[in-house]
Amino acid sequence: MRERVSEWVLHCAVNQRHIRRSQPTREAALKDACSQLLEGHAVNRIVGPNETINAERVKDWCAKHKSSSKRQSPN
Repeated sequence: MRERVSEWVLHCAVNQRHIRRSQPTREAALKDACSQLLEGHAVNRIVGPNETINAERVKDWCAKHKSSSKRQSPN
């Protein structure tokens, strides 16, 4: 039996336009959302196969993972 492919859709506002960006995993969608926030765009939510992550939870995730991503970078 084949595993169902999950899709995570990031909903955000870029230049006052609503856009949707699809990602294959939850973590990829969260990282994409953090990138969008860093560029000054508004992130509304991420919708996954069995979970919706609201804007507040996305911001919290980005804040918690910002320092760990810096530590993983090579010097």
